[in-house]
Amino acid sequence: MRKKIGNILNTVGLKKPLVKLDLYVRSKYRETKKNIRIAGIPYLVKMRSTNGYYAIDFDSDWNGFGSRIVKTLEILFYCDIKGLTPLIKYNYQEKTDKNKDYFKEIFFYKQPVTIEEKKIKFTKIRDNDELWKIDYNQKLRLDFAKSLFDKYLGINRDVLNEVATFKEQWFQDKKILGVHYRGTDKVGEALLVPKERLLECITQVIENDPVLKIIFLSTDDKEIIDFLKRSSLPLPLVYRDDSVRSGDGEQFHRKQEVSKSLINRDAIVNCLLLSNCHVLLKTASILSDCSVIFNPSIEVKVMSIPHNNDLTWWPATEINKYAIFNPGN
Repeated sequence: MRKKIGNILNTVGLKKPLVKLDLYVRSKYRETKKNIRIAGIPYLVKMRSTNGYYAIDFDSDWNGFGSRIVKTLEILFYCDIKGLTPLIKYNYQEKTDKNKDYFKEIFFYKQPVTIEEKKIKFTKIRDNDELWKIDYNQKLRLDFAKSLFDKYLGINRDVLNEVATFKEQWFQDKKILGVHYRGTDKVGEALLVPKERLLECITQVIENDPVLKIIFLSTDDKEIIDFLKRSSLPLPLVYRDDSVRSGDGEQFHRKQEVSKSLINRDAIVNCLLLSNCHVLLKTASILSDCSVIFNPSIEVKVMSIPHNNDLTWWPATEINKYAIFNPGN
């Protein structure tokens, strides 16, 4: 029926202008809806925070776990300035279980909640730009981000135990080279580092630092693991057996059928393991940027950066000032 109507409209010369009108109306609807949210959400949050709690439900399908950590720090920074107690949820619009809270699967609050849970009104947001006009992202700094996080939040014991078990098995007292290679959808933000160049960078770092004993690899791309295992690496290669990893170059963390709990667990454990390395060789990625938040003293070498400044957020804005790595130079 739709095809028949389309043919009729095309015959009378109305199909193209009607398609343009439809796209225009849809665009204006999205723009109007966003403007309403930007105007209304700050007022709603302020009204609900009169009890001293700043309760934000980060309800978005388009932000990965690293991005959520950074946006959490922005909220903590705001609350620290305003004297508010932060309460945060990580949710997804695709979620079917209304009682599931992905935030508490990973983190706990250092400051006890003294108000009845039913009296706390969380405000759903898509992104932090719906909360404030001030860019708190660019106000964050590595020299205080970890202490800010530790003031308000802790990482659940089961997560830390998994990190400790892996470290005990593989890291021990050895000097570790952490390698984070982000592939799949990241090419939309930064140039993809060819696997041959990755191998060249790893080799160069090891040649320059002969005390390194182990390579810990974190990646979303199974092909990279297979390639490095086939390569003549000068050091043993270890990696976590992640629950989810791409085997075809396609992104997986935005697929509805993939468990966000498993993805988040993989992300935080890999992030913390990278932060326990002595040298971090990385491609453009907010997740491995967060490793530097948890260990600001780590030596960082960045192999790729976002295509432009509009795609570069803190902490990359700070890290990339000193960590760009060009082997052979």
